[in-house]
Amino acid sequence: MDSYFEEIVNSLSIEDLSLLGLLHDNDAEIKFKAIKKKDLQEQSNLSEANFRKSIYRLEIAKLIEIVTGQKEHKVFITNFGQKALNISLSKEAI
Repeated sequence: MDSYFEEIVNSLSIEDLSLLGLLHDNDAEIKFKAIKKKDLQEQSNLSEANFRKSIYRLEIAKLIEIVTGQKEHKVFITNFGQKALNISLSKEAI
């Protein structure tokens, strides 16, 4: 199972990691601290298409979770997302 997770982490793009980093930096690590998708996109400086693609990829991989039920959807990083970010950052430090 670890090798599958490593494959997921290795396949993350710079945009994906950037979004995970922004969520982590904003302490959006649990549901009630989630930040609005619109705010996340503005902070990321990604185009609409690249933002949507990254959000879709991260949600499918369970690295982020989207909170629905309100007018504006919110996003937070999951435990898997935090682990993936830490692994990616530790590889960069080498």
